[in-house]
Amino acid sequence: MSKAGDPRRTSRSDAELAQMVAQVAQAARVDAIICATDTGALAGRLHNLSDRFRVIVATTNRDTADALTRTDLDTILLPLRAANKYSQVRHVISVALKASRVAMGDLVVCAISRDVYPEEGDLVVLTDVEPSIEHLPLSDVLRLTDGIQLPVMEAAITVAGKVGRAARRGKRIGAIFMLGDSHKVLEGSKQLVPNPFQGHDEAVRRITNSDIHGALVELSKLDGAFVVRGDGFIQSAGVFLAPADVEIELPVGLGARHAAAAAVTKRTIATAVVVSATDGNVRVFSGGKMVLQMDPEVEYGPVTVEE
Repeated sequence: MSKAGDPRRTSRSDAELAQMVAQVAQAARVDAIICATDTGALAGRLHNLSDRFRVIVATTNRDTADALTRTDLDTILLPLRAANKYSQVRHVISVALKASRVAMGDLVVCAISRDVYPEEGDLVVLTDVEPSIEHLPLSDVLRLTDGIQLPVMEAAITVAGKVGRAARRGKRIGAIFMLGDSHKVLEGSKQLVPNPFQGHDEAVRRITNSDIHGALVELSKLDGAFVVRGDGFIQSAGVFLAPADVEIELPVGLGARHAAAAAVTKRTIATAVVVSATDGNVRVFSGGKMVLQMDPEVEYGPVTVEE
């Protein structure tokens, strides 16, 4: 595998990057070029330069995907944006494989445009499509906080996806699932409503119990957050998170729910899974910044969890 990309360099234009990718593709005689982009600008230049190669465009932006599809470019809508461009390369190739755009054993060059990760710059990777990429676990695209079990994170994302799809259908609901470091999370926080889990058996207080996922979606209509231990035990729901005067990195357009969750992950070692009541997207925060964004309606992708 070879890589090109330097976050300190900001002078490389889309035209220069496209030329580089085309040269790599020609020299290596690749089976396909995969371009990950937010705006589609790099994809258009690659399409014009690389008529000898198949160009596959991948994006997490629905508007960009719709626009590129209308231009007859082979376009894939990605389910998630990973924590960094290196993880995103594996995600992009995994989704392309699952969507039958590439096959096992293909040699591909994958370009991540810097419009996807402006703070990191662009990235070009030449790689074979290997069996290890077919089933990409969540832990490969998200660094889990110490103490949070992987099935607990997967279950939280499953429930969050259900809430997100409900929000997309017009139900004005969102949710926050605070995972791990629950005692610190609860410090200074307030119970807005009587704890709906108080007094229930442990089996119905496990987020990994799929039988209660429907109830969790309904409980998302309550104000406040779910507070969940790293082993999946739900401490409480309807919790107003304690405000924290800390520095956070919040993408433009996200509101108070995301800001509160991000702030708690800054003052604790908890991870927050947040569902937007506005767009239905699922976002994961750790260390005060967003480390994952998922579209709950895109079915293919590396995060395979039980419905």
